[in-house]
Parts: sequence; C-alpha cells; structure tokens
Amino acid sequence: MITMREAHGGGVDVTISLSRDEAAALGHFFDLADWFDTALWGLSLLRTGESYRGPLGAETGPATAAQMATVVGHLDHRLIPRLEGIRNAAIRRHAELGGSVGHLALAMDAPRSTAQYRREALLAKVPGGFEDWAVNGGPRRPKHS
Repeated sequence: MITMREAHGGGVDVTISLSRDEAAALGHFFDLADWFDTALWGLSLLRTGESYRGPLGAETGPATAAQMATVVGHLDHRLIPRLEGIRNAAIRRHAELGGSVGHLALAMDAPRSTAQYRREALLAKVPGGFEDWAVNGGPRRPKHS
C-alpha cells in the first residue's frame, strides 16, 4: 500500500507499507527504495530544470550535469536491470502457473503475437543474473546478466 501525506516544507512524503512477510522476503531493500527516489527526483529535474533537494537548500538551483549523471547511474546500472529481472521472472512464473498468452498480452499492452514472441524468447533462455536475484535474492549485484 502506498500512502502520501504533507511533508515538512509543503512537499509530500510517500510511504510504501509492506507486510512483515513481504519485508522478510525482500530482506535488504533500502537500495531499491533509494533508486526509486532517484527516479522521481530525476523526473522532477527534467520537468523543472531545478533541484529542490538538500539540507537547508544545499542542492537547490539549476540542474547540473553531475546530478543528471547520478540519475543515469542509479537508473541504468541499478534500478532498470533489477526491474527487468523482476519483469522477466514474473513472465516466467506466469507461464509456469498456466497463464495464457492472451492475459500476458493484456498485461503487456501488446498484441498477442508480441507477447507470445517475448515469452517464448524468454523461456528459451536460462534465467539471467537479475532474474535470479529477483527470485532468490542474494548479492546486491549479480555476477552475470
């Protein structure tokens, strides 16, 4: 469950609530939360051209190349590969559970033929490192993927 409330300074605090069992299954997930935070911060930087972060405005002002590099690094090397691993594991599990290609196509918002092609291509491969990470947890950065 996600809740939002007014934050100090007139902003918004977003709270993601996990059950005890969900939190236990995830283990250390604080890096993921940080990378999601960076994604939202990056979106704000792109839309406004300004940074509104930092203690007492330490990082406020026009967006910088260094800030954009942080956004790219957190997304490209950290968050996106893990999201792809979660997605691939979900597609694989959907097939294992007898999910239809039609339902997968609806979930992907893609034609049935595209969903079938993507699922068949995925199932023909051994799960990659980030897919294994999604299912089994483990090290923060899989050795291969």
